[in-house]
Amino acid sequence: MACKNLVMGDKRRLRVAAAASVLAAAFAFGVAPVVGDGLNQQPLPASPLTPATVAASVGQSAAAGIPGIASARNRKGALRRVLLKSRITGEPLVTGEGKGTFVGVRCPKGYKAVSGGVLSGFINLLISSSAPNNPLSGKYTPRTWWLTVTNANVDGQGGSLAWRGVVNCLSPVGVRR
Repeated sequence: MACKNLVMGDKRRLRVAAAASVLAAAFAFGVAPVVGDGLNQQPLPASPLTPATVAASVGQSAAAGIPGIASARNRKGALRRVLLKSRITGEPLVTGEGKGTFVGVRCPKGYKAVSGGVLSGFINLLISSSAPNNPLSGKYTPRTWWLTVTNANVDGQGGSLAWRGVVNCLSPVGVRR
């Protein structure tokens, strides 16, 4: 009998030790990197917050140079051409290692921002957000596409990295919220 109780006690200890090991591993590999990685900070605004843009070339954006992608009817029922323009920031923006930067890329008057992205040759730059809403206030801005980029140093190379923001603009069509 005493031997049987000893074996049962060992099994309980093994189960408790295994459960504790699983919890410790989950914390070490799952929770700790997210909580303590130093990247959970508010992004800093780029300077300037809405930089000047230039027309994107065909090599820079898939939507560049498309003259008319479709037709839409106006209120009177007449067809009109819908235009898609791509704009890109004139000067590269720089994000420091372990930091985040956000910028608003604005469409010309009469156009609405429908999509956007980042042009970069680095794997260390992660797009944290890409939307027509300001990342800090959440305010909807129909002509401005907001991009937030984080320099995460994935490959161990480190340092500040340059990138350019791209926005695709649609006109003359109504985009509803």
